[in-house]
Amino acid sequence: MKKVFTNISFIFIISIQVFAQQAPNSSFETWTSGEPDHWKTSNQNIPILGSIIMVAKDLTDPEQGSASAKLTVVTKTIPFVGTYTIPGVLTLGKLNIDIAAQTASVTGGTPFTGRPVKLSGYLKYSPVKNDFCVMGWGLTKWNNSTRDTIGYGAINVSATINSWTYFEIPINYLLPEAPDTLNILILNSNPLDKVDHTGTALWIDNLSFVYGTVGIEGVTSSKELNIYAEPNARQLVLSSSFAKQEILDISLFNMSGIESRKWKHTMQQSTEHLDISNLTPGTYVIRISSGNRLIDTRKITILN
Repeated sequence: MKKVFTNISFIFIISIQVFAQQAPNSSFETWTSGEPDHWKTSNQNIPILGSIIMVAKDLTDPEQGSASAKLTVVTKTIPFVGTYTIPGVLTLGKLNIDIAAQTASVTGGTPFTGRPVKLSGYLKYSPVKNDFCVMGWGLTKWNNSTRDTIGYGAINVSATINSWTYFEIPINYLLPEAPDTLNILILNSNPLDKVDHTGTALWIDNLSFVYGTVGIEGVTSSKELNIYAEPNARQLVLSSSFAKQEILDISLFNMSGIESRKWKHTMQQSTEHLDISNLTPGTYVIRISSGNRLIDTRKITILN
């Protein structure tokens, strides 16, 4: 095959998702019918041959918890069809594999609205014949009938790694917006060099997102205004798409209901940066209104 919330004083907090959102089943502890929950794999069920397992639950030496995911390159001969080499693939999206046509594609992902700085995890790798693995992740958002790429990151590994080793994959943000979808793709072998890498094995465990110095809890309650944190900087960013100019009153309160900062900005289709660099680390509430209309309110956590 082609290698293939909460009342605080007078402010109501909208809390739709947990701060520091993580990927589902990120330590591969739970499996159903041979598949890690929430993930798709390159495992196949073929008439005559039965199940062909490229991604398996490994209980022998997890980095954390009771299990890890083991991805292996497998070669199988299908009578009257041919011999195919299938890599181990893990993804949070939809994986489509056509062995006969020797094609594969990955689409979609899982709902996600955070803006992490890095994806981290642990791996072991045993490549065959100068093989290498590829690991990547991306954040996207629907824009009418198309999908915009908010950011992406990827690395490859070719060295033999016999003990659990920490890795990080930084993200390159392309757009200043909150995403709505996350995908992670892990491929344990090079699909393009036409070399037989049968037996190449990759172990993955304990995936985790690393966030920047400011965290935002909740998803924006207004489709016309996105709020997010500038990675690794003490700034809040407002990105608007109002039909007409709006005069925004923006207040930041501490958890005692005392106003710590306030701004006024006129916005339509624009971006504004709010400096919070001299605030004490802790939890605050941001409230944004236009006249008597409440546009957004949510929890902001300054980490350090």
